[in-house]
Amino acid sequence: MAVSSYLPDTAGGAVVAAAFRDEAAATAALDLLRASGVRHQDISVVARDGRLADRIAGDRAWTPSRSGNSLLRRLLPGSGLPSALRRRYGDALRERSVVLVVAEGGQPADTIAALFAQAKGERIGSWWQPPADLFAPPELAGPF
Repeated sequence: MAVSSYLPDTAGGAVVAAAFRDEAAATAALDLLRASGVRHQDISVVARDGRLADRIAGDRAWTPSRSGNSLLRRLLPGSGLPSALRRRYGDALRERSVVLVVAEGGQPADTIAALFAQAKGERIGSWWQPPADLFAPPELAGPF
């Protein structure tokens, strides 16, 4: 079981997320998170357009498309984003918003939520996320 900042492999962990209407707002929020000490392996950038998510994340965050099983995701229905994330932010993603998801690890959930509010995030929410391919795997928790 992984016990670092990313979601543990068997137990999952608490996450906080917020939606941002455009690339500039999501990038500013990501910069604020990083400047506040949130580690890159704790942050995932999710967008309908994988290239947009990769561009925003750069080397400062993770994207689900980096998990290496994108072919499996296309072949198996329901093997994409976790259901809790789809349920909470599916409509925002369809409207081309960007969702930042942060694993509670180095910072408590209320601090992350306050940072999202400061960055003008919308629909800020937190929940217990079962294990998912949202964050960097333990062997890649270094620089991306």
